Amino acid sequence: MGEEAVHFSVVDAKDCKQSAFEVGDKTYVICRSDDDLKTSAVKIHDKLTQTWLSPTILGEQPLLTKSQSVIPVSDEKILVIEKGVPLNESIWFLEIDTPFVKQQRKIKETEVVSWSKGVIGVGQKPVVISGPSGVGKGTLIAKLMKDYPSKFGFSVSHTTRSPREKEIDGVHYHFTERIKIEKDISEGKFLEFAHVHGNVYGTSIEAVESVTDEGKGY
Repeated sequence: MGEEAVHFSVVDAKDCKQSAFEVGDKTYVICRSDDDLKTSAVKIHDKLTQTWLSPTILGEQPLLTKSQSVIPVSDEKILVIEKGVPLNESIWFLEIDTPFVKQQRKIKETEVVSWSKGVIGVGQKPVVISGPSGVGKGTLIAKLMKDYPSKFGFSVSHTTRSPREKEIDGVHYHFTERIKIEKDISEGKFLEFAHVHGNVYGTSIEAVESVTDEGKGY
């Protein structure tokens, strides 16, 4: 889908019960939920299979107003502007093929979309916890994620080593070929990396952005 051109369209209706837009071989429809007319639902029509899908919807969802503009800004996300609401509640993105959505689609083995609020002013900042081995970094991270699950997430690191039993790609690590990770490191796509027992480990910028896409701080 990432190779397909975006079919650009803007929906700007005074009484907008649903908005439809095409990206690649899929049509996305934002409509009011059958259970709650103030909340949003998303349906996807696959033009290749001629089937309708009800994706898993992640993230905080906007309250749909009677008037909105929908603008596909890329093949990864759609800009939704709600009218008649406070400025900090008006700008949203529906992520349809971002790195975070791709990761969640792989984990959940189903179609996934994710809402994220547009940032006005100062954006969400990541929290970086660093230090030598044995000082309790893991304990602190585990406590933050246990006590504040809606505020903190954990970025998934990359490694060139082989998966161990029960390890899942994209959950425990992103298992990557050495030539790929070394190329990405040389291109400045990693925040940090290290060589351990002949394998490369590192944290990519994309992995951290996947966490901030969820509205979390780490």
